[in-house]
Amino acid sequence: FFHDSHKFRMQSVVRALPCVLRPTRLVQATQYSRRISQIAAMSADILQKKHRFILVSDLDWTMVDHDDKEHAALNAFGMLWKDKFAADSLLVFSTGRSHALYEELREEAPLLVPDVLVCSVGTEIFFETAGEADKEWSAELDRGWDREGALAAAAAIPALKPQDASEQRPHKLSYHLAAKGEEAEQVINELESALKGKGISAKVIYSGGADVDILAAGASKGEGLKFLLKQIEKGAGLPEDGVMVCGDSGNDVELFAVAGVRGCMVSNAHPELRKYCDEHASDNIFQASKRCAGGIVEALKHFKLA
Repeated sequence: FFHDSHKFRMQSVVRALPCVLRPTRLVQATQYSRRISQIAAMSADILQKKHRFILVSDLDWTMVDHDDKEHAALNAFGMLWKDKFAADSLLVFSTGRSHALYEELREEAPLLVPDVLVCSVGTEIFFETAGEADKEWSAELDRGWDREGALAAAAAIPALKPQDASEQRPHKLSYHLAAKGEEAEQVINELESALKGKGISAKVIYSGGADVDILAAGASKGEGLKFLLKQIEKGAGLPEDGVMVCGDSGNDVELFAVAGVRGCMVSNAHPELRKYCDEHASDNIFQASKRCAGGIVEALKHFKLA
């Protein structure tokens, strides 16, 4: 995967360049073409391979406990996954982070390398962590999405403070919201009304008691998972031991709402996810007694998957 600043674009015609540069450009174009082919081959391999089980997990405060400086629970999960699952199961990380911030987290925590990485609250799907975002999914989200209109609607609400530039993505706009409780709810309602008033089809997600995301209407972690499962079903078929999703906050709610999945709510979950799990209590939703990766291991044993 070449980040935007490093992408090489293939030219249909090699313009009249100094001879010393022409071979370099040709090599670059060839390397880029080969890389795209490798990415396509890897995604095809993932989709065509039969998987026994699929685990889908949020990262911050779900897989990764930022208070656990030794990463004891995360390392224990890693050992269990390698021993019991890696050979025949699919590991999916579904995070609100952009690809850039995901790379930063990899430097901070001993994460396993996932088979599929879903970034930016379900708006970008990578079939390898260093690959290009799936173009078919991006094209679906383009339909009816007015990014500039959504940006203008949010800009008119002073309480919404834009997050870092890296978190403003093609199909996602992200903000910090300092307000809490009823005041935060009023801001969210104001934003939703402003978007509706402008005729903008979008989805607003409030999570972690501080983050607000405006997504293209067809996007979310849940919709990204549905898209992935459809691709897998068309390939080798759905896993015989099913799918388990894991989360801690509001942007994970739609993962739990995907039909047929098991859910693990870690013990340190925020009120918005806890409320959903309480309202939709069933044998398929496990409310862990342990934090983060410890809760995921607990859930795998509860569902007799490990």
